[in-house]
Amino acid sequence: MKSRSRPLHDPLQTALRSAFPLDARRLAVFTALVLAVIQARTVVLYTLKTHVALPGSLTARYQRLVRFVQFSFPDGLFPRFALSFLPDGPVDLILDRTNWRLGQQDVNILLLSAVWNGFSLPLMWTLLPHGGASDSRARESLVARFLTLCPDQPVRCLLADREFIGRHWFCFLDQHGIAPCIRLPARATIGAHRLPVWAVFKNLQVGEIRVWRRQTLIYGVSLRVAATKNAAGETLYLAYRGPVGPNLRRYAQRWQAENLHAALKTRGFNLEDTGLTRAERVSTLLTVVSVAFIWPAVTGELLAARTAVQIKSHGHRAVSVFRLGLDHLQDLLLHPSPSSWRTLLTLMPRFE
Repeated sequence: MKSRSRPLHDPLQTALRSAFPLDARRLAVFTALVLAVIQARTVVLYTLKTHVALPGSLTARYQRLVRFVQFSFPDGLFPRFALSFLPDGPVDLILDRTNWRLGQQDVNILLLSAVWNGFSLPLMWTLLPHGGASDSRARESLVARFLTLCPDQPVRCLLADREFIGRHWFCFLDQHGIAPCIRLPARATIGAHRLPVWAVFKNLQVGEIRVWRRQTLIYGVSLRVAATKNAAGETLYLAYRGPVGPNLRRYAQRWQAENLHAALKTRGFNLEDTGLTRAERVSTLLTVVSVAFIWPAVTGELLAARTAVQIKSHGHRAVSVFRLGLDHLQDLLLHPSPSSWRTLLTLMPRFE
């Protein structure tokens, strides 16, 4: 496998070195893992040992992979790397959670990402020590880390589902100048009289958008609140700041986080198949998988700009930009030739 993968390993390692100034041996394993994850579409280290472009026996390679995931990336390297793929200007953050069980062990990831071309762009995450919803302290700690490590990145708003509510949390966002664009549960109360939002917006019709007549207190912060009902009969109660139209369109982009989760899991790299459960090891693996996600996503954008992509009757692409790029890169890696290496090298500067 070394002879097949090594021609790309060295330029990719050079491309990653500026963003990830790691020890040479760790950088070599990191690069080999990114290539192997794309090639094999799995995160199982025991399987990846046959794909990584590393010297030594299968046992030696597997041991290097196990040692690597015990290493923790310096805080701040990955989010600054990821932000380089976004256009200049304020970002819209998305806070979401993804979890699964491995035997009796919960793997529960609180993930901060940014709105980006149909798939949210992963930025930072924390592993929760339980299987349930996050508390205000965990959310605030994650967002505060991002603001501290990326102080030059302006933030326009934060999109989140109704799990991410609470007085302390809303006040935290307000204190840091981050406008919430957060779905409220029907039981949430608003205003001085603490009316539940379901009662304020009774008899809402499908497709109707109704806005409360003035700013009101929502979890201790003065915000606007609106409601709308979709064709399935589900009602969205939204807390936000500013005009209602742009905020409803922004909130619709929260689903990009679901697309990201699918790309990291069943539609891409099968993250849930990992046997890792310790927080620091899952976090290191997630950095590898996130880099492996970004390259196909950027490549897919390039391919979509060059060739027409079929649009299905519901208005979405038959193949997502991410899957388009992943299929292309995997095909080139699995069928090595001078031509495939030249093609991969033309994609490298865009990745760098």
